[in-house]
Amino acid sequence: MTAAEIGASLARLALRRPVTICMLFVSMLLLGAISSRLLPLEKFPGIEIPEMVVTVPYPNSTPAEVERLITRPLEEALATISNIKRMRSYSSGDNAQVVLQFEWGEDINAKSIEAREKVDAVKHLLPDDIGRVQVMQFNTEDMPVFQLRISSQRDLNNAYDLLDRSLRRPIERVEGVSQVTLYGVEKQNIVIRLDQQRLLQHQLDAADITARLRAANFSLTAGYIENDNERILVNPIGEFQSEYEIRQFPITSQLKLGDIATVQREMPRKTDGRHLDQTYAIGMDVFKESSQNLVEVSERVRAVVDEIRNDPQFNGINLYVMDDTAKSVKTSLHDLLIAGLIGAGLSFIVLYLFLRNLVTTLVVVLSVPIAICIALGGMYFLGYSLNVLSLMGLMLAVGMLVDNAVVITESIQYEVEQGYQAEQATLRGVGNVSLAVLAGTLTTAIVFLPNIFGKKIDITIFLEHTAVAICLSLLASLLIAQTLIPLLASKLTRVMGSRKPQERPSRYRKLLQWSWRHPRWTGFFAILVLASIVVPMGAVTGDQDPEGFNDRLFINYNLHQQYSLKEVEDEVSQFEDFLYANKEAFYIDAVYSYYTPNHAISTVLLQPERPIKMGELMETMRTQFPKMLRSEPQFGWGGGNEGISITLNGQSTQVLQDLTERFIPLLASIEGLSDLRSEAEAGQFEYVVKIDRERAHRIGLSSAAVAQQIATALRGQRLRSFRGDPNGEIPLRIAFDEDLETSLEALQNLPVVQLDGRTVPLAAVADFRIQPRLGGIRRQDRRTSLAIQANINNEVLTLDQARQEITQLLDQVSLPDGYTWSLDGSFQRQQEAENVMLVNTLLAVVMIYIVMAALFESVLLPTSVITSLLFSIVGVFWALMLTGQGMSIMAMIGILILMGIVVNNGIVLVDRINQLLAEGQTLEHAIIEGSVSRLRPILMTVATTVLGLVPLAFGTTQIGGDGPPYAPMAIAIIGGLLLSTLTSLFLVPYVYARLLWWRERWHALKARAGGYVSRVIAD
Repeated sequence: MTAAEIGASLARLALRRPVTICMLFVSMLLLGAISSRLLPLEKFPGIEIPEMVVTVPYPNSTPAEVERLITRPLEEALATISNIKRMRSYSSGDNAQVVLQFEWGEDINAKSIEAREKVDAVKHLLPDDIGRVQVMQFNTEDMPVFQLRISSQRDLNNAYDLLDRSLRRPIERVEGVSQVTLYGVEKQNIVIRLDQQRLLQHQLDAADITARLRAANFSLTAGYIENDNERILVNPIGEFQSEYEIRQFPITSQLKLGDIATVQREMPRKTDGRHLDQTYAIGMDVFKESSQNLVEVSERVRAVVDEIRNDPQFNGINLYVMDDTAKSVKTSLHDLLIAGLIGAGLSFIVLYLFLRNLVTTLVVVLSVPIAICIALGGMYFLGYSLNVLSLMGLMLAVGMLVDNAVVITESIQYEVEQGYQAEQATLRGVGNVSLAVLAGTLTTAIVFLPNIFGKKIDITIFLEHTAVAICLSLLASLLIAQTLIPLLASKLTRVMGSRKPQERPSRYRKLLQWSWRHPRWTGFFAILVLASIVVPMGAVTGDQDPEGFNDRLFINYNLHQQYSLKEVEDEVSQFEDFLYANKEAFYIDAVYSYYTPNHAISTVLLQPERPIKMGELMETMRTQFPKMLRSEPQFGWGGGNEGISITLNGQSTQVLQDLTERFIPLLASIEGLSDLRSEAEAGQFEYVVKIDRERAHRIGLSSAAVAQQIATALRGQRLRSFRGDPNGEIPLRIAFDEDLETSLEALQNLPVVQLDGRTVPLAAVADFRIQPRLGGIRRQDRRTSLAIQANINNEVLTLDQARQEITQLLDQVSLPDGYTWSLDGSFQRQQEAENVMLVNTLLAVVMIYIVMAALFESVLLPTSVITSLLFSIVGVFWALMLTGQGMSIMAMIGILILMGIVVNNGIVLVDRINQLLAEGQTLEHAIIEGSVSRLRPILMTVATTVLGLVPLAFGTTQIGGDGPPYAPMAIAIIGGLLLSTLTSLFLVPYVYARLLWWRERWHALKARAGGYVSRVIAD
């Protein structure tokens, strides 16, 4: 059965069972309406990120020690996991982190289980006092949906109980909230501070007391006592129930813990700090349950926050919403809906201008809401969510959904004008264009298959959700066009238009006739159009859209060395004074800063409405940056992956640092590169205590015992948490006097042993010296690495030009053996994305050809249609050049979608020409009459698609409200579609005729050759 027969049979079924068809679509409408409420609303779909982070805490150490004792053994064990794409590690003075990156599509859950097994296998090789090893994996749903910053003029250091009880817990109880994290304020610890002098007097050992306290503070289920009558659980309780009980813990028969130590509550030592609007701030992140509606959860959380603001306990405390994901989603939704409504309105107007009949226009437009409702139902049952990407797909489909209905309606109306009765005209009209409609829909949908089933990267993973929305709505529109539209058309034939044949366009006919008579000039014109791509191709850059800012700037302080937290805070405060002094000039809304002893960053939140470009504002601010004593502030990226990065790899960190000092001045000579900096941490120092083994042995001590006493003095020993407090668990720690943690002199005088009534200090058995050390050691693929990062001014230097100039410059630098450099950051991401999108686009073209060849049962017809793709690419480049856009990833997505749309015009033309040839018409008459008869539906479908995208093309709508803009994608589709339509109306018939002519010449040549061979054989 042919496509025409299938289409006619579906239309015949609709005409014979009108109530059934109507009820079918009513049920699908209801299903879609219900699904729209059940579909989870998210910013981005829940996707497993193919990365895993193994973190091993080891506080108060050195990066070199962490690398030697922890990082390298972990790397050796984890490297045996299969299909690792990249391995990165970072060793700091507090922990070791190993990041494993896999290809998209890998089962990260299985990989994390394997990683835990590998870590357990080498755990005996790691230090005994490491913290709990964490293996973390990430999902887009793990991102906080609501970020709150808490600031006040009053001291919030002791506000943990208030914030936990009256803010965190009420928000955690909100429906749909899964977790609330509070950071920047800590609960008090219970610290047992041993008096070293008294320990020595009583000949006690701190390690022995620590072991006894650990053994005494326990919880154990011993088992059950069972007899004939009952079964009773035996639960020995050994946990401390009060601080008094801790003080009364017996050390000897005459001595209690309180006699040799103080037991008190203390605030943990601060390791970082935050400022909001120049006051100390605390952070809070809110996470939602995966199945919950993001907007609804956010609104409920915001309502609770507004209620808490009015609580008298929070007088003078500012609760500032730093980031509300729902706000950006609602902004994106609003922009998309407005753009969709404007596009739908413009499409309705142009359809009415073409059809000049309100009833016919309404019948055609009716397919849009029905198809979208059906698509929503399909998305729900397939397990997809309603997010900015699927909404983008529905938005893009709006202009295309009327295409099938337009072609079907126009064909039916044409048969009515020929004098056929309603039912006969409907069946003939549907049958005539069924093949074209089916081929057009399949070619539009099939371009996404390489992205769904091909190589997986982040773009193709996310594009799948756009593709599903488009394909479902297009398939729904195909079903509507084959059933509901014929049914309505047959019932409304009398009001759909006059039976009097309409006058066909004469100018188009004359141009076609001229083209037929002047094939060489037509061919010359086609070559000229194709050659014109040279002009825009040189002007259109391959840059990505500028991302990562979106109304906020990040300023890295680049501290000269490690300072005390107070000194860094003073530095941050000084720079914040400068920003707030220029608050109006820089269009600043708020400033949020985060700082540690060796790192500081300020996030500048800008006013959304600014009369100045982001690049100009950055340059203005940069020229006015004040000279700072301890730092060199520069614009950065807030920990993201934006900007450019040159990575150096080798063995020695010192050699890599020397190389970066050579590279940075060279790179600074490239105009357009700014904020160049090395990834190396701020310089830090370590206080080396070298224990003299002979002296220690002489007084009866081992080096390990002395080192253990030093460790207890500085970082203490963690004990099992104290659980006797009504507010929950409280960390319990044993340590020496607090002065030892802040004074080098006190550490040198630390008593280590009492000998003959005389106290021996640490200085008697050890030597001390201060030496510089690395702030951190980075490794990539098991080699030490260091990166140079920079910002790029897109108005001065494009990404392609930057790649070329950097490569030429660094290729001239001789590196030591074993040391290499590579381009990362935006370079790597863009190249990978471009390669994948290029391959997927070529595969899409091949699949379009295969589908058309299979449906038309010909390799000749698809060849004539496929030529329209070449002219569409020319149109894309001209459109991007005229609008000042670059060949970004969004523009590439536009080209991919365009591939499936532009062939529709050629399919409609060639299909009609083929029908007329089958009826016995001459080639010239078939080409001219077939093209003229299909002119109006082609113009109508193109006009509706283009007008549906105009609001996106000339608007400022962004993905998710803060992502890349839709404009390059819409402009690429509009430019390619307009030029390909203008050329297809003339060049597709021309190419079709030329192919037939060449085929005849080929057959004639074969016949002559066959006759010649026969004569030769006969002779």
